[in-house]
Amino acid sequence: MFEYLNGKITVKRPEYVAMDVNGVGYRVYITLKTYDKVILNENKQLYIYNVIKEDAFKLVGFLEERERALFEMLIGVSGIGLSLALAIMSTFSIDNIREIVLNEDFKTLKKVPKLGEKKSKQIIIDLNNKMKTLNLMSMEEPKEDSMNLMIEDELYLALESLGYSKKEIDKLISKNELREFKTLEDAIKGVLKKIQIRG
Repeated sequence: MFEYLNGKITVKRPEYVAMDVNGVGYRVYITLKTYDKVILNENKQLYIYNVIKEDAFKLVGFLEERERALFEMLIGVSGIGLSLALAIMSTFSIDNIREIVLNEDFKTLKKVPKLGEKKSKQIIIDLNNKMKTLNLMSMEEPKEDSMNLMIEDELYLALESLGYSKKEIDKLISKNELREFKTLEDAIKGVLKKIQIRG
């Protein structure tokens, strides 16, 4: 399993690049947006998504971690495979996709070849629940209100993963207390401290 590859781009084609890493050439599938940004014979780092099947092992590369995260979300949608996910990301930027999902604009999304209305609507439904993650990975500097919402959302996700229900979390910390935290780490430490005191 590869987290990322860092090497020279020795082959550049619209559907993939070959990366020379210490004398070994890796074929890495890419989006057209990545194709536009990489330069032949220059070193580049690509974050890798490993596609492992019984009959195939493919590497898919992205310039940013948030691109890889979006790709993972897309292929998690029923009926969306590697090729279709790459086609979507070749057509739209992350910010475009976020706007499409938030506005439930399936008509724009279905312009991607072979996507269709049914799959477009399914993508919007599935990604709508995960847009908070994409918002956190936006390259834009978040405003204070947005930052508070991000911290709150991520805190709830983190505590729910530990087995706490939303009702239990609401009892642990108030909205006003949440606004005092500047980072997710501070919020988690604050809640854990309250849990220890209560325990």
